[in-house]
Amino acid sequence: MGCGEFLVKYILFFTNLFFALAGLALLGLGVAVQLQGTAVIDIADSSYQVAPIASMVVGGVVFLIAFFGCCGAIRESNCMLITYSLFMIILMILKITLASLIFVNLDSLVQGVPNVLNDAFNRDRVAFQEIERAFTCCGPSGPLSYMNIALPETCCASQPCTPLNAYSGCDKQVQGLLETFGLAIGVVCIVVVAIELVAVVFGLCLANHARNKNRRSHY
Repeated sequence: MGCGEFLVKYILFFTNLFFALAGLALLGLGVAVQLQGTAVIDIADSSYQVAPIASMVVGGVVFLIAFFGCCGAIRESNCMLITYSLFMIILMILKITLASLIFVNLDSLVQGVPNVLNDAFNRDRVAFQEIERAFTCCGPSGPLSYMNIALPETCCASQPCTPLNAYSGCDKQVQGLLETFGLAIGVVCIVVVAIELVAVVFGLCLANHARNKNRRSHY
């Protein structure tokens, strides 16, 4: 094996190691959003549920394919490397789609949070207390959302619960969650895609080297 093939082999190996970690990062971000925002996701429409689920699915698949790529690079298997490269191209398309959906729709999703919370609050104030517990907030826009009704215990850190010691509104808290994790997931997707492009090129180069090596061994 020449110096060039040696470098390509181990660059591909360590690149896939990075992909495995990035896949776990996407998976972790999706799980974090799903757990932190469970109360909101349960009452929201499907547009708020897609991103964390898609992030978990893509992250898990990236991790498995990256592991496959590591094995292909070390064994210099032409079949494994070609299969790996094809899967990586498909994943690149999926991640570009996911990142595009997040960046295009993030502002509208964030701006729609107050309406979603107000609808949930007016529909069932007892169920809305789950959101208040999860985000340590009070009402859609603050304690004034309850008008002349006594504030629930979930609105305050200590009792008795009054507007003076109540938490701020839930709309800002939920909007902050969406902005933070939405941008994080989108940026991770873009960074991974950029490096995946290099990995695909290296994978095809190493596959070609492995094929030529096998041909020479038969002569």
